[in-house]
Amino acid sequence: MRKTELKIKLSNLNHNIDVIKEYTNADIQAVVKANSYGLSASEVAKTIENKVESFSVITLDEALDLRKYTDKPILLLQGVHEQNDYKLIEKYKFDFVVHSSWQLKNIKNFNLKDSRIWLKINTGMNRLGFDQEEFHIALNTVKGLEIKDIILMSHLAASSIKDDKQTKEQIEVFAQTTKSLQFKKSLVNSGGIFNFSEAHHDIVRPGIAIYGGKYNEFGTKNVSSLSSQIISIRPVKAGTKIGYDGLWIAEKDCYIGSIPVGYGDGLPYFTNPITVQINGKKFKTAGKANMDLVMINLEQDNTIKTGDCVKIWDFDSDLSELSEEFNTITYNLLANISGRVSKNYLE
Repeated sequence: MRKTELKIKLSNLNHNIDVIKEYTNADIQAVVKANSYGLSASEVAKTIENKVESFSVITLDEALDLRKYTDKPILLLQGVHEQNDYKLIEKYKFDFVVHSSWQLKNIKNFNLKDSRIWLKINTGMNRLGFDQEEFHIALNTVKGLEIKDIILMSHLAASSIKDDKQTKEQIEVFAQTTKSLQFKKSLVNSGGIFNFSEAHHDIVRPGIAIYGGKYNEFGTKNVSSLSSQIISIRPVKAGTKIGYDGLWIAEKDCYIGSIPVGYGDGLPYFTNPITVQINGKKFKTAGKANMDLVMINLEQDNTIKTGDCVKIWDFDSDLSELSEEFNTITYNLLANISGRVSKNYLE
């Protein structure tokens, strides 16, 4: 069996929630969209359910699958995509975001008494949400509905940057827009939890911080480890071209190892060398990423054997640093891992 494997350490999920709780007294809504950033929403939910107050996803399909594993509130972060979606929201008692006036059309025709409406305000990200004048019109409409509760929300664009000017402006816009309104409020994501404590309000919405892809300097741990194994080693002479387009040329005699993982498994495509680890030693890749293979320059190390484990990243890796090598972001490293990579869940 192919030995390309993603290991997920469930105890690190619980640790990361505990770290988040050290920084906030607000309720925690765990963002488990995109299958918990590729790690399995069902496994994540089962592991941390007793430590959080609610969950959030993007699609109805995600919410329907998640409902099998939790009775806690599940928020649809983009709300409905068509009016018929309200039938399933009504049946399964989902919470949902309203970010545009069209989503309120015919909403009175549905029984939403068990749902909370999260009314989204555009505070400066200019992606989704009501501008201030539209917001008050939408709020008056929502206040006339028989629903469980109203929550006011927005989303921060640059909260990973401490003391960021745009984030401070967003926090102020949100405060001014909602200051006289006696509803629960939710503004911050992972970065906001650690960098902008003044904006925590009633509910925080961590995503990447739960999975350890960023913010390890605050005490979170990486939850995943991606590895493969060497299936071929060949000696090559100096001047030998390796891989597609002959992009990489051996500068000296060396060994080239191949591992069965590539962009078909969700690795970001790369042409520049990426650092991997074999038997505690660091090596660089050779040539372009293939769909199903990556080649490694083993230099003149004849101790490496077929079957040896190659760690692309490990539990103690800095994914932010690795993502720079891949010329991508940590979210991409995690969320893009494909279904053909086996997953192994560790306690």
